[in-house]
Amino acid sequence: MLTSHQLNTLRHDLRMLAHIEYEEVENELLDHYATLTEQKMADGQTFEQASYLAWKALGEGAGLQKIQEDFVANIQQQVARRHWELVKSYFRWPAIVTTLLLCGLVYLLSHTLSYLGVYLMTSGLFVTPGLILLYAVFQKDHRHADARKIVWQYMNSRANLPMMFIQLTNIISASLDEEARSTAIYQSYPAVFMGLNCVLLVYGLTFLQLYREKFSYKTA
Repeated sequence: MLTSHQLNTLRHDLRMLAHIEYEEVENELLDHYATLTEQKMADGQTFEQASYLAWKALGEGAGLQKIQEDFVANIQQQVARRHWELVKSYFRWPAIVTTLLLCGLVYLLSHTLSYLGVYLMTSGLFVTPGLILLYAVFQKDHRHADARKIVWQYMNSRANLPMMFIQLTNIISASLDEEARSTAIYQSYPAVFMGLNCVLLVYGLTFLQLYREKFSYKTA
């Protein structure tokens, strides 16, 4: 049975030599590392000799890094797959009824709000994923040593997609003359506005749901 000091030494190897940063990977590898070390110590090896041989048997730094890379890829695939499932769920029965009602409400608002109101509502939907991401930053999810960090990285890579649309809209609006700009693209083309805002609304809701879900390594 290894002492606490010896276990900490093995853990230090995993963190500093193999750069293992995820707790789930670290705990699994530490269990194997410690077991191999104990087996070799039972054969008469000192702790230093046994841990060295165990390290070699585990594949050293490169081999252990590959295990961590597989873990990250596995979680990333789960998150991407789940996000797509959440998006599709809003267009399946019976959830599609709620989706259509929300789209209808957006359509009505496009006819009742002023240009400023329409612009502010659209901008709010555009930045919703970013606001959820900002909340995750305040919760320090990007600093966690578990799957939450990978989820945060995925969301960070996807949160900027809506902002690309609003930048494009601003470019188009800036290219119009003063009279055309005053009528606003959103009010001139309510069907386009409704469709865009429905997509943004669903996208924001799926971000919120994705943030609240838990992920762990799954074998095939």
